[in-house]
Amino acid sequence: MSIEDEVDRLTRLVGNLIYLSQAETGEVPLDISEFALDDLVTEVVHQVKTIAGNRYAINISEILPIQIQADRDKIKQILLNILGNAIQYTPEDGIIKIRLEKTGGFAVLYVEDNGPGIAKSDLAKLFDRFYRAKKSRTRTSGTGFGLGLSISQYIVQMHNGRIDVKSDIGKGTIFSMSLPIIQPVIEG
Repeated sequence: MSIEDEVDRLTRLVGNLIYLSQAETGEVPLDISEFALDDLVTEVVHQVKTIAGNRYAINISEILPIQIQADRDKIKQILLNILGNAIQYTPEDGIIKIRLEKTGGFAVLYVEDNGPGIAKSDLAKLFDRFYRAKKSRTRTSGTGFGLGLSISQYIVQMHNGRIDVKSDIGKGTIFSMSLPIIQPVIEG
């Protein structure tokens, strides 16, 4: 790792710590707008495919058109974090599946990988700050600080949604993110 890479990594750490500190005091503003979540998911998947190259099969199995009101940049940050984690922990030639559907007034995004999985004992702590599951998932040097999922959970909660994870050792992991859908106005 070069000095420039380490400086970039430490800069991200400081930025994330500042963000979490602001979140605790309620000082994180949201830039709420209406947008098509399906378009954002497609955009992020395209970016991730470019970064991942041919090392992984990244497949959109189903994507429904869904409008939401949210902070687009912050939702994009979550998507990049979840897909980045899937790439980081999925072995080369692995498969990552993405699905976006509507369930009970919510847009639900699923990101499923066939990586090594996460131990049940680690699942409860996965969204804690600085927590990095070490037993079931191997890491490369220069990886994150264990803040991405904590920040993602906070952002989802700010949008009245939820983020969950299910995993089985040796079978892979499924992250799901639920966000409220804009309800159509019925006039009559």
